[in-house]
Amino acid sequence: MIARSVLMISAVSSMAFAAERSGQARADWISSSTSFQPGKPVQTAIRMVVDPGWHTYWSNPGEAGMKPKVTWDLPEGWSAGEMLFPVPRHFSTGGLAGYGYEGMVIFPVTLTPPASATGKMELKGKISWLSCNDDSCVPGSAELKLVIHEGPPADSESVDVVAKALTKIPKPADRVTLKVSENDGQLQLSLVSDRPSFDPSACEIFPVTPQAVDPANPIRFEKDGSSWSAVVAKNEYATAPLRRLTLVIAGKGVAEPIEVTWNAK
Repeated sequence: MIARSVLMISAVSSMAFAAERSGQARADWISSSTSFQPGKPVQTAIRMVVDPGWHTYWSNPGEAGMKPKVTWDLPEGWSAGEMLFPVPRHFSTGGLAGYGYEGMVIFPVTLTPPASATGKMELKGKISWLSCNDDSCVPGSAELKLVIHEGPPADSESVDVVAKALTKIPKPADRVTLKVSENDGQLQLSLVSDRPSFDPSACEIFPVTPQAVDPANPIRFEKDGSSWSAVVAKNEYATAPLRRLTLVIAGKGVAEPIEVTWNAK
């Protein structure tokens, strides 16, 4: 019985991805619902599975790589929100530091139909990405299609997958403040929070802002009186004074991944 179930799951996965394979990865477009209601958002997601030994990239790819991008082909009046990126991990590819994903990664996307939308809708998009291993990088792309019908709310078989993916998306932090100063090619970072359990020293820190922080050196915060501090090398391509920095903070020191932003005055 178990063997049969495994075979069925494998067959479904193969069917879902068969026409979408390219560049050492495969992709499809899933939705939490099989239906839509005019004017109301529908939560969908792009699902990618990267081949073993390869990885693809985050919104800030680091020293090398390419951020996955989507071009939409939607019916008139439909709109797609920003493709959201879950917490990545660090990579070193050919000696170049970067951020990205191995295995399966799911990028949530919210769609909104117009108030006049009716009937059956076929939505299209094209995602492009770069997959790399220690020896080479290969571009990939996939033509995506999602068919959805007007009607009362109806959960799809992917509803739990999409819901879980949303929990991995960093949320804007409340009660956490980031301050940044520069000195001789280094960035002095300070975090202040009145959250009793907040402990960034137990977290991984990722710079969302590209070409701001040197990705070769992980950001490590340490307790400094009533705040937490870290010193990191400024990215060599950031020649002008930094005006904005957004960090993702994830791990045991926070209940859920958060995002904190500093803007220069």
